[in-house]
Amino acid sequence: MTVELSKLPTNTPIIVGAGQSVERDAGSTSHVGMAAQAAAMAVKDTGAQGIADSIDTIAMIRLFSDIAPAWQANLGRSNNPPESIARAIGAKPRHRIYSQAGGNEPQALLMEFFADIARGDRDMVLLAGAEALRNQRKAEKQGLALDWAEDYDEPLEDRGIGNIFPDPQELANGMVMPLHYYTLIEQARRTAMGQDRQGYLAESARLMASFSEIASHNPYSQWPGAQSADDILQADLLTHLYTKRMIAQDSVNQGAALLLTSVRKARELGIPEDNWIFMHGAAEGTDVDVSVRPTLGGSVVAGHVLDTALAMAGRSHNSIDMFDIYSCFPCAVTAISDHLHLPADGSLPLTLTGGLPFFGGPGNNYSMHGLAETVWQLRKAPGKFALVHANGGFLTKHATGIFSGTASTVDWSAANTKIGSEFAPKCERATQPDSGIVVSYSINFRGGAVTDVTALAETPSGQRFVCSSAPTDQVTVQQSLNEELVGKSISVQPGEQDHSLHYTLST
Repeated sequence: MTVELSKLPTNTPIIVGAGQSVERDAGSTSHVGMAAQAAAMAVKDTGAQGIADSIDTIAMIRLFSDIAPAWQANLGRSNNPPESIARAIGAKPRHRIYSQAGGNEPQALLMEFFADIARGDRDMVLLAGAEALRNQRKAEKQGLALDWAEDYDEPLEDRGIGNIFPDPQELANGMVMPLHYYTLIEQARRTAMGQDRQGYLAESARLMASFSEIASHNPYSQWPGAQSADDILQADLLTHLYTKRMIAQDSVNQGAALLLTSVRKARELGIPEDNWIFMHGAAEGTDVDVSVRPTLGGSVVAGHVLDTALAMAGRSHNSIDMFDIYSCFPCAVTAISDHLHLPADGSLPLTLTGGLPFFGGPGNNYSMHGLAETVWQLRKAPGKFALVHANGGFLTKHATGIFSGTASTVDWSAANTKIGSEFAPKCERATQPDSGIVVSYSINFRGGAVTDVTALAETPSGQRFVCSSAPTDQVTVQQSLNEELVGKSISVQPGEQDHSLHYTLST
């Protein structure tokens, strides 16, 4: 059901501005500087005056450099990123929020603030985020003396990193990067499809090439040009199912921002109705750890999130005109496209930006770019609907929104968008196994050579455990290259490190 704009409840939340920024050539702009550029564009994009003075909340997506040592640098940082943005655009917000970690955060915060606006708790919210890792790494490599330190006394609601910590057994057995988790998911999908390794790699390359083609036409993508499926296949192997050109690239300088407000405030400020974008449905939920998911080749919770958002919007997947599906790895796309019965062969666009491997992977903030593109493209397509799916962790934290320029009747002050833990079943974890059957695996490469193999296995009683090939066991590594591991029996011995387990293939 839709309603005329003139008859909308005045507390109806809407998106009224969007902005993006990019620096293709490495320079000196900081993370918060990239976010401020996008925020300034979002303010201008509303088409009205007095916007900065009306912003009462600025929320910034957490930077990678504030998550883990691998992304930190000795360039200084802002102790209050939202205030840094406020100073740059001339805003004086009452509330400053620094989000948790996760690629789901842009969509999750949008849902949160839509509810707040509908209840009258906030008037106008600026959502922003960025990464300047390209500039950071250039400065580190060349020894440039950049000073990104900013120090403010204004209050900050810092929500911390959140729950992103892997299980100790996973870490002890080499699962230290998203790459390893997603390969386990990818391999489980390959097994279910009954496809050989080369055929599966070729399928992933075709899908990713379609993303690259879209990125090549996007003025806010980090890199010009398109990669063909052959280009993608010929890049260095990272695992047996991924080349370097199939995965998210975080060495970018990109920022994105959105402005949210109510119909009442938009009319008061004179924001043109043609700039208004509505959210018709939304949902979010969190899955269990990868290694204990009964259905490993995707995420059951993601399916429930998608179904809930679509049902709230009164839409089916066949009535969605545009998609931006999170694309850090191919299976992040296919987990969603499979559930929605969408082709993943490149024949249907599944991204509006070009995706994280080709448009750019600005940390936790990628989906803000997807949302900004959604706003701009829907303004040019009256009556059309778009679906944005955001993903955090390892297909773990999911958030989805359904958007249109058509007015929405959803009462966001009372909408239930949370998917409960009852939709996230899990297997038990084995802590001291001595044998098992391989459920999935990742053959890991460096410099073109195999380094080790990580396996996810199951005991006869159905308990799951993660193990790895021993550092000196090249026999097992070579066997893993030459044989299909899923379904193979393995024996397990404790490693030297706590929680580590080393396996050999049983004969």
